Amino acid sequence: LFAVGGVAGLGYMIKQTIDAADEINKLSDRLGVSTEAMSQLKHVAKLGGVQFSTLTMGMQRMTRRVAEAGIGMGEARGALQELGLSAKDLSKLAPEDQFEAIAEEISKVGSQSDKVRLAMKLFDSEGVSLVQTMTHGAEGIRRMRKEADRLGITLSQSMANSAADAKDAMATLSALSLIH
Repeated sequence: LFAVGGVAGLGYMIKQTIDAADEINKLSDRLGVSTEAMSQLKHVAKLGGVQFSTLTMGMQRMTRRVAEAGIGMGEARGALQELGLSAKDLSKLAPEDQFEAIAEEISKVGSQSDKVRLAMKLFDSEGVSLVQTMTHGAEGIRRMRKEADRLGITLSQSMANSAADAKDAMATLSALSLIH
């Protein structure tokens, strides 16, 4: 009985790992962030005490708002100017690099209320939580991303593709078992 429970637990753990890798793969595609960076940012969020979904929603909003500011529109325009960042230059960067550049400048803002105000303009309501991940600026985020590498939790694109293939195969097997 103990062995059956152990095997079931292992199977559940494997499925959870595959699901998490597949989620990162899909999010990276949606946001234009590399799979490696997305898995590293999951670690950044965790260390910052922020839900991963909060970080990804904030990045989605940041990406859109930076693009809008790059063409002279949107509510992030003034916040980026206040931070001394060029929306046009930021628009040319990958979203993870945009996040680090913004984090660097927000970390230099003196008052917590101004940090929150600016983060809200760039990340919407997720910005309040994301301020925690920006405390040590771009260098702090880079350190946490490198730590993800050292811990072996950075997900490569080939690993993410394999997880997606495995998840698809499991879905097919599950569908077949319903037919028979």
